[in-house]
Amino acid sequence: MITIGFPVYNVEGYVHRSLTSALNQDFDDIEIIVVDDCGTDGSMAIINHLAASHPKGSRVRVIRHDENKGLAEARNTVIKNAKGQYIYFMDSDDFIIPNTLSLLYQSAEKYQADVVYGSTIKQEGDKTWTGDDDLLPDRQFLSKGEFVAYAYMTPNVHVPITVWNILFRTSFLHDNHLLFPNIRYQEDIAFNELYHPLVERAVFLPTQTYHYVIRTDSLMSKRARTSIGIEEANRAFQLCEEIKRSCSRWKGTNFYSGKCTVVMKNCFYDMGGLIKHRQKFSQPLPLKSVRNAMKHPASLSEILRFCQHRNENLFYYLTGILPPRLSVWLMEYVCQKKGFFRN
Repeated sequence: MITIGFPVYNVEGYVHRSLTSALNQDFDDIEIIVVDDCGTDGSMAIINHLAASHPKGSRVRVIRHDENKGLAEARNTVIKNAKGQYIYFMDSDDFIIPNTLSLLYQSAEKYQADVVYGSTIKQEGDKTWTGDDDLLPDRQFLSKGEFVAYAYMTPNVHVPITVWNILFRTSFLHDNHLLFPNIRYQEDIAFNELYHPLVERAVFLPTQTYHYVIRTDSLMSKRARTSIGIEEANRAFQLCEEIKRSCSRWKGTNFYSGKCTVVMKNCFYDMGGLIKHRQKFSQPLPLKSVRNAMKHPASLSEILRFCQHRNENLFYYLTGILPPRLSVWLMEYVCQKKGFFRN
């Protein structure tokens, strides 16, 4: 019934706990697709040992890439090879509670949902906590357009930006030809902007089913690093172009203004992150590329006709047309005012 997608790349210190938590689920009808993305540590030796020694080890199926392809392509390998009626992605440094799949599956079947979201616990070392956005409301979206309106037209709501801890109906992904864009930076955000508008039935669960392990050595964590390759900035620029392209399909819909808002807000805070850490980059941050990342997917005349989010989109539009230095100064000023640059 359920395929667990389990991409693996250099997670030697975490993968035993992570895979064991998947194998120890009280839901038995599973397969675990381990995608070996050609890491250089001992992760796969640990996985092979568990597959051979754990009572449920036969559920593990390893698919090895011929070269390192990144997380997006690893997840696409899962989508293309899954035998389950549902797909559940987890990162191989995180872990799940024993009845995670049972809880998500019961809701998916009860409500015939395309997607079911669980709530999250953050973990760093021995410390655990729940952030403001980690605990979801107990809510079902069962009418066409209800989830989309919530995601794009309701102020101050939160839809998880990650794709782990979500049970996807496999037919929903296949019927809509959904695959992750082939990028190597915040792939989840790019995928969200493809699938969110297509969801017809969704469920939020307040039950915390997933431990998100925060690693200071992760590539996603700029905080602890003293040097960052400029290619990481280039990947952020690529992400912005990818998610802005996702808007064009939805012109003329009643949620187009909201979708533009969500997309541009993601671009704004990504660019803010680059600006915040620009002294750490191996080469000077290209200010023109930062400004170009803020070029709005809608025209000025379209934005002026928006019934919702008009002022916010006008601000984003402005940052995308100003001279690069002025654009970056404005973004930096707003980020500081919002407290975004605080540690």
